[in-house]
Amino acid sequence: MKKKILIGYNYILHYRKPMFNLLSEKYDVTVLHSGKSINNKNDKYQELISTAKKSGPFFFQEGLINEIKNNEYDFIILLFDVRWVNTIVSVFRFRKTKNIILWGAWLTNNKVTNNIRSWISKKVYANVFYTNKSRLDFINLGINKSNSYVANNTFDVGERVQSYNMRIKDTILFVGTLNTRKENDILISSFNNIINKIPKNICLSFIGDGDQLLNLSNQVKSYQIQSRVKFYGRIEDVNKLKDFYKRAIVSVSFGQSGLSVLQSLGYGVPFLTKKNSVSGGEKTNIINDFNGIFCEDNQKSLETSLIKLCLDIEFSKKLGKNAFDYYTKYCTIENMTQGFIDAIEKTNKTKIYTNNEG
Repeated sequence: MKKKILIGYNYILHYRKPMFNLLSEKYDVTVLHSGKSINNKNDKYQELISTAKKSGPFFFQEGLINEIKNNEYDFIILLFDVRWVNTIVSVFRFRKTKNIILWGAWLTNNKVTNNIRSWISKKVYANVFYTNKSRLDFINLGINKSNSYVANNTFDVGERVQSYNMRIKDTILFVGTLNTRKENDILISSFNNIINKIPKNICLSFIGDGDQLLNLSNQVKSYQIQSRVKFYGRIEDVNKLKDFYKRAIVSVSFGQSGLSVLQSLGYGVPFLTKKNSVSGGEKTNIINDFNGIFCEDNQKSLETSLIKLCLDIEFSKKLGKNAFDYYTKYCTIENMTQGFIDAIEKTNKTKIYTNNEG
């Protein structure tokens, strides 16, 4: 008989479904969340919708405690967010009677909150982190190393393509929401400054929509570079998206590095961002001058990096191959799922990148 697993989540997102389904091949999985139902007949996990009410910075997920109390689950996996009150209450109410696994903690600039996270993390059966860096951070704060695991946060790109093998490379690519945190105005300004220093066939392409679209479009018009900068809107067709990655020299997000990092690596395209870009930990997958590039927090450094990649396509392809291989080893949805299996079974089979690897 399969072990019964309850996953307590906030708002389920489409990119989590492959991991939930893969985990369901080994366990009887139920996902309780407060978003809209996105299950279909092909999904292997059960879904429970629980209302969440917000009060100030806190969320109250009404059905979580009753679900844990009234059903015999072998393991409870809870997305660790101190703002979700019922999650924290569940830890202290059930930690002596249930096998609770906390998932997704990382350190912030708030020392008090970090101490609270660390204290709570010490109370549970196991902890699963998005990155090895976060795991090491919490080990340094005193959590038990043997009860800590990594499920490398990733994005399942589906059928992959070895973009680094493509003959035509003529695109600097941005994929994501067009908001201020991405600092695409700096990317456009940088491109304008280098446009006469790189081959004339190279264009800057934006895939996505957002509240900065009009401002960015006007910026391009003011520079009179509309022929070299294109906005394609949001693209959900995977095959169309692949075509852009095939031609991409590099994928860039100067101000923020989220799951687009994993998508880029998965398609064999190096990722470029600044060292201090906003990230939930995804940028720890970037190894400078190996599968991507970290530039400094200034426009000149971004311009220098873009010029280097555009003038040396073979260098870009080398980084792209390394990106593809890195994703294959460390960032597949199977490897992420193995992190949870390790936490449940007390095994150590997930592949984790460490700095002493090449």
